[in-house]
Amino acid sequence: MDDYIGIYDNFSEEPNCNKPVSSIDKYYFSKTIIILMCLEGSARFNVHFKDYILSKNTFLVIGAGTPFFYTEKSHGLKVRIVAVSNSIFDKVAQGLIRIYFHRLMIQRPLHSISQAKMDMCSSIHSYLKGFITEEDNYFKMQIIKNYLNILFYEACNIMLHEPENASRKDKHKEEIASRFIHLMEQNIRTSRKVEYYASQMNITPKYLSAIIKEATGRSASAWIDDYTLMEARQMLRSGGMTIQQISYDLGFATPSHFSKFIKDHTGHTPKEIRAKIEDL
Repeated sequence: MDDYIGIYDNFSEEPNCNKPVSSIDKYYFSKTIIILMCLEGSARFNVHFKDYILSKNTFLVIGAGTPFFYTEKSHGLKVRIVAVSNSIFDKVAQGLIRIYFHRLMIQRPLHSISQAKMDMCSSIHSYLKGFITEEDNYFKMQIIKNYLNILFYEACNIMLHEPENASRKDKHKEEIASRFIHLMEQNIRTSRKVEYYASQMNITPKYLSAIIKEATGRSASAWIDDYTLMEARQMLRSGGMTIQQISYDLGFATPSHFSKFIKDHTGHTPKEIRAKIEDL
């Protein structure tokens, strides 16, 4: 999905949430990252084959591509929903926050929240909804991205302050994961090899891969692919380089290797992606 931000006041407005289903054969696969914040009432969800009850002062995060459905909701249910595409998340969330948010989506998507925090997050939702419909603001997208960034940070902050996270003694793995992300941000055009980043950190590729998988729920190579895609999109968006130049700048042996990589991960060729960007 291309750049997408959806701000909704209830299930009936959100395309992925507007139909209850009861069969495991009828999972939805969300095309966006969805954050549901419950103000009143409750709803029963199945997310990635696990059951969760969204109730007052809780929030649920559903990752893009995650199978889910809901089977029931109470009378008077009030939720606030923020939905963003992966491409928007890539532009907004950087560094360590990407690791924490992916852990939140994969390991424990449902979290309790204080009334004060819920009020604050609900206010952020209201601000976002207002700016989405605003037409004459020169800084509209920058403001929206900043509010989204605050929401992502707050969600991760809530997760990290829960007892099982706040009391964890071993911070070494998180430090390795954070350094790995930072190195990728700085060197993705230099190398797309796990071995390169392991050598920069003076650890073995096997150890780095194991740590990243444990800390984030995703492999080091998957992170590298994601950052390569993010960098490729930015370079295609700029229009300052040919597709051939971009492929070599990102370390691909040939433009055809680059095109295959992009096609395999997005379903589109670099030329098609550039054309879509130019049409926006």
